[in-house]
Amino acid sequence: MLKALFTDIDGTLFTSELTISEKTRKAIKKAHDMGVLIVLSSGRYITGMRRAQEQLDIPVIYAAINGALIKDGDEYIRENMIDKDAYRQAAAFLKGKASSLIAFTENRFAIDADDEWYFRQNRICGDTGVRMDISDPDEVERKTGERPYKILLKDNDRDKINRLLHELDEMLEGRTKVLSSGWNNIEVLPYGNDKKDAVRIIADRYSIKRDEIIAFGDWDNDAGMIKTAGIGVAMANGSDKAKAAADYVTLSNDDDGIAHALERYLFS
Repeated sequence: MLKALFTDIDGTLFTSELTISEKTRKAIKKAHDMGVLIVLSSGRYITGMRRAQEQLDIPVIYAAINGALIKDGDEYIRENMIDKDAYRQAAAFLKGKASSLIAFTENRFAIDADDEWYFRQNRICGDTGVRMDISDPDEVERKTGERPYKILLKDNDRDKINRLLHELDEMLEGRTKVLSSGWNNIEVLPYGNDKKDAVRIIADRYSIKRDEIIAFGDWDNDAGMIKTAGIGVAMANGSDKAKAAADYVTLSNDDDGIAHALERYLFS
């Protein structure tokens, strides 16, 4: 019997229109009513994840910022902050090399862009960010009221993204976790951070076994979570890495892939 359901948001739970389809919403609600713990696991910060929770209209656990921040109601289960010196080095290296740099705190985002990315980020997260130079984590904290957890780089040049990803990983090895959660971004996270850690931490916290967990994702940063779960499910629209980690590839996020997999593994 499944006891926990972990799902990524963008490209997985959300359709391309940034909404949850009615069929998928009902399927997750049914799982919740059967006693399954629902965990939203995303690179988003908590305010940016609330739109998903509000559409589901059920209690959830937030595994935000790729698992760096885990929160159940008012209880903090994990707070893994990025090292300030590594943050400064990453920001200095990236400044001017991409369309925008964004800092995520628990409930806010700060962005250095004065262009389309500012408005895109507002739309994606349903929130209004702070426009500022994000190079200094102390200044980000002063202006947002919260310490930043990560840096997010955005650019539509795939070759640039791939090059900067490798350069950052080598430069910051052992001090941060550098990954991509989409073809047009790079995330600089606290060291040792991965969505798979959120699976382990939450499973331990609620005495859930690995084979009692199902996890859904679509991109490279979901691969660890997908592989760690007893049943790992990748979306048809997912990356090759996500699919390689999965036990099952379901339909796309626009074709009720989560609902389809739950019919197979939970409701049958």
